[in-house]
Amino acid sequence: MLLYLLTFLNIFWLAFITYSLYRNKNKSQSQDNNINLSKFKINILRFNPFEDVGGDQSFVLTILNENNNGAILTSLHNRDITRIYAKPIKNGEGDNITLSKEEKLAIVKTIKG
Repeated sequence: MLLYLLTFLNIFWLAFITYSLYRNKNKSQSQDNNINLSKFKINILRFNPFEDVGGDQSFVLTILNENNNGAILTSLHNRDITRIYAKPIKNGEGDNITLSKEEKLAIVKTIKG
């Protein structure tokens, strides 16, 4: 009988802890989902990385916060394949990563508005 009581208490305690963690996680997620986009600087720059192929099908998407931290997404498109790269930005510069001239130009245009 004591074994059944201890088993019940353990299951009850585990369910209570699981519920508490789930509730706290949902509260923090609902707060994180309310992002104010007015605090971000967003810019897109289209360019042609390959002189012998097509038009401005490639692009750099820059997303920075008020401290010029954020990320850039670069899409390089040619006839055969499209490659997408994501790079971190810190203080308006590549965070331990080399940036192309188009990426640097996109960051400058985003910062200036």
